[in-house]
Amino acid sequence: MSTIEKVQSVTDIESPVLRKLILFNSNHVWEQVILQLQKATGFDIIQCEQIAVIAHTKGKATVKSGMVSELSKINSVLKEINLVTEIQ
Repeated sequence: MSTIEKVQSVTDIESPVLRKLILFNSNHVWEQVILQLQKATGFDIIQCEQIAVIAHTKGKATVKSGMVSELSKINSVLKEINLVTEIQ
């Protein structure tokens, strides 16, 4: 195995695949969306409002980037009130 192959294989092991949890615009009560975002993520109200504003104006917003296992937990809480989400 050459040095390049060794470096590449170590990099592949150490760099996990990061995904994005996307929130799409939907017809929900504004306060419910913000409170559910806070419940799911633990973010402060200001950050949750910013996510909601972006989703409302642009059609979608990234809630968080991370490992699928972490994003799945957040996603399940957002789905409790039927928010439209996707892990990409």
